[in-house]
Amino acid sequence: MSLTIEESPFSSTTVEIASTPGPTTGWIVEVQDEAGARRVSLSSTPMTIGTSPSADVVVSDDTVSSRHCVLTASSVGVSIEDIGSRNGTFVGTARIRQAWGSAGTVVTIGRTTLVVSAADSLSTSDALPDPLPGIAGASVSMRRLAGQVRRLAGHGLPVLIAGESGTGKELIARALHAEGPRRSRAFVAINVTALPRELVESELFGHERGSFTGAHARREGAFAEADGGTLFLDEIGDLPLEAQPKLLRALDGYEVRRVGAAGAGQRADVRVLAATHARLDQRVARGDFRRDLFHRLECLVITVPPLRERRGDIGTLARELLRQLAREIGPRVLTPAALGRLSAHDWPGNVRELRNVLCRAADASTRTARIDAEDVDRALRRDLPTIAKCLTSHRARELLRENAGNLSAAARAAEMPRTSFRKLLGA
Repeated sequence: MSLTIEESPFSSTTVEIASTPGPTTGWIVEVQDEAGARRVSLSSTPMTIGTSPSADVVVSDDTVSSRHCVLTASSVGVSIEDIGSRNGTFVGTARIRQAWGSAGTVVTIGRTTLVVSAADSLSTSDALPDPLPGIAGASVSMRRLAGQVRRLAGHGLPVLIAGESGTGKELIARALHAEGPRRSRAFVAINVTALPRELVESELFGHERGSFTGAHARREGAFAEADGGTLFLDEIGDLPLEAQPKLLRALDGYEVRRVGAAGAGQRADVRVLAATHARLDQRVARGDFRRDLFHRLECLVITVPPLRERRGDIGTLARELLRQLAREIGPRVLTPAALGRLSAHDWPGNVRELRNVLCRAADASTRTARIDAEDVDRALRRDLPTIAKCLTSHRARELLRENAGNLSAAARAAEMPRTSFRKLLGA
């Protein structure tokens, strides 16, 4: 694949990029701008994209030119041509004059992203659900996920939410709760990894006074706190083996019994949602997770796609994260080149990594309030100081709650020393 990369308004360089595009029955471009997301079929007739009403695809973005770029489909790919735009057209990290794209190519124009897909697996006639409230991103994969969440929200059965670390599995769990009949009752979140091993059963099921050293008062436990509502168990794969039979009994609708309690327990009126970044079937094979509990949990499964598989959402997510950070770091805007850099990165840490990179990049752009490509590059290389100044005391307390009060675990999640994190909690 060849790209003509613009180095200045008066010169350009063409480089060769290896690609192996195969023939396809057609191409679709997914457009995400300030008005939302939509899909448009491409053809061999050149399609102009811009803000002018006369453009074939009109975008809502004041950083896009009236006639910004042209996309033309062929049997083996999509031609992308900048037509004298003021802010440039970017394919990955390169500002281009002309390029060839294939499935998965991300084109950035202003604050708008265009993602090329093969029409073999996607049709513009497919009806897609509306995005979930409070979850940024309107890509095809996230809209399909929204439909699955709404479909499963009405069930009372457990749901296993799978996905890499940092993909937002707890947000999906909260959406399942908010879209379902238990929305008016409690949502209780427990991070299993953050629980001290000897206190797991007590935290989940409660304990009687004097049942073990330190049990100075009776405790109800997470199941009791979530009565009538939803209990979310994050990183369920780390649940100790000795606690797994009790969880299985609760899931089967039998009873929950406090540690040290005599007699029968209480029936649990709780919907359990569990999340994992690990392959539970592999942990079953190693003997670290009970097979019967695994099969009880995997009846209904939602898989949250990693950020690299929904690159069209990166601009929307980045703007929302910067909005959340504005109180601490001030307002910031991304240049088209910066958004191109962000869209080209693979994000092994997903949304959590994106937030940290934006923190570091924002810290480097205090003079202009504009985050440019160089700021993103340095942030990705971790050339900048710690992100501590971007972490608010409110967010620190949220992290502490998410980690069940475990200070060390919360500090690790914040990528901060434990002493610095403790000081931030007292701010």
